[in-house]
Formats: sequence, C-alpha cells, structure tokens
Amino acid sequence: ELAKLLGVPDVLVFPSVTLLQMGVLPLLTGNNGVIFGDIAAHRCIYEACCLAQHKGAQFIQYRHNDLNDLAEKLVKYPLEQVKIIVIDGVYSMSADFPDLPAYVRLAKEYNALIYMDDAHGFGILGENPSSDMPYGYKGNGMVNYFDLRFAEDNIIYVAGLSKAYSSYAAFLTCGDRQIQTNFRN
Repeated sequence: ELAKLLGVPDVLVFPSVTLLQMGVLPLLTGNNGVIFGDIAAHRCIYEACCLAQHKGAQFIQYRHNDLNDLAEKLVKYPLEQVKIIVIDGVYSMSADFPDLPAYVRLAKEYNALIYMDDAHGFGILGENPSSDMPYGYKGNGMVNYFDLRFAEDNIIYVAGLSKAYSSYAAFLTCGDRQIQTNFRN
C-alpha cells in the first residue's frame, strides 16, 4: 500500500527512521563514498553519517539549503565516486524545505544520489499542489509534491509513519534491484 501511495514499484519497511538510517547510509556509501549533508538535517541523519564515516566514508557538511556551497564541495570529487547528498524533505525545526528540482539537477550534474528523509513531510505534502490546496493531495511526500520521479531522478526516499500516521514504522523506496537486494541482505 505504501508503494502504491508513492507510485513506486516497491518499498522496504523498517521499525523506525533512525534504525533505517543507521543501516542504510553506511551500506550506500561503502568504505569509499562521500556523504554531503545539509547542516540542518535531522540529528538521526547526522548520526548515521557519522557511523558511515567511522566505516570509511567521508562526511562533509554544507550550509543549509545552499546549492552553491554544495556544488563547490561536489566538484572536488570524481564522477565515478559514490556521492550521496543527504537532505530533509521538510526540516523539523524550521518547516522549510529544499528546492528539490534544483537538487536533482545538481545531483545529476555530479553523478550523485539524493537521500531524502521526509519524515516531517510524508502524510502532509503531496501531489498536485494548487492555490486551493497548497500542500497538495494524498500526503504522498515531497517527491510527488514537486512531480519528480524516484528512480529516474536518483532519489532514495525515506519516511516514517510516526508523524502523520502515529504508527511505529519507516520505509524507503527501492528503484534499483541491486540496491533493494543489498538493503534486504
């Protein structure tokens, strides 16, 4: 049902967003990847990035929602190196959100993956926003709010059910079969 709501082929469900991030981010980066983290990202993302760093990945923070600062850091790494841009969908302390289409363009330019924690947007923001319905419909998250595509736009989307649904569970999208197999293992 979550996959259908989001419009993706499959999702993997975890007990919580924190446990999901602690397991997934180090796996995505391996021991040679680079994580570029927004300085205002949620604390559990920061801790997962530190764990990945402990396992050999590099962890570099950039100024909040500053695409120029991020680009200056991305340009220093080869295109073939694993690069993950870590952002929140809706930032919990300010309620602001990134210009996701601009992040997608930047990620494609530097061959990076976007890892978005939308725990505070899922269930609230959704597809087809309008002046009558500025938050959109269905509550199916920031990617749908901006009418982007998960796999085609290289977005790993993470969200939980604890905020809008008051339920203990979290999930991430799986657009790539190899990534899905790695996560399951």
